[in-house]
Amino acid sequence: MGNEFELENSYAYLIYRTVRALRKQFMRLAMDEGLELFPEQWFVLVKIIKQPGCSQSDLGRDFDDRPSMARALRNMEEKSWIRIESDPEDRRKHKVYPTKTGIQIYEIMVPKIEKERSRMFKKLNKQDFSTFKRIIDEIYDASLS
Repeated sequence: MGNEFELENSYAYLIYRTVRALRKQFMRLAMDEGLELFPEQWFVLVKIIKQPGCSQSDLGRDFDDRPSMARALRNMEEKSWIRIESDPEDRRKHKVYPTKTGIQIYEIMVPKIEKERSRMFKKLNKQDFSTFKRIIDEIYDASLS
């Protein structure tokens, strides 16, 4: 039963293993800067910096997890990385903005991340990334259907 299946050749296992390694590496970079910053928080912070005033519900939709997003945003607000304001046009909605502290974290982390990316990806070229993105997008899209 299942003698042909090899975990080490499974896309899911390879992706999982890589995500765990990247997560660990990111957290080490953040800790080196004295930050308790998780990758998920980083993704949200970057999105908020790139789109200040985006809605809390849009963030939840973008990251496919509205309840966890609400908790993450509250946590980030408690740390003074972001501020959440009621939408003046619709009081049921909230808009999210980076704070000065959030922007400082971004400015500290971006050069660290770019340096680490250069180190880790130095043997890869643009075509490798295009191929990888095509494959990972195909897997993602297929998982939704």
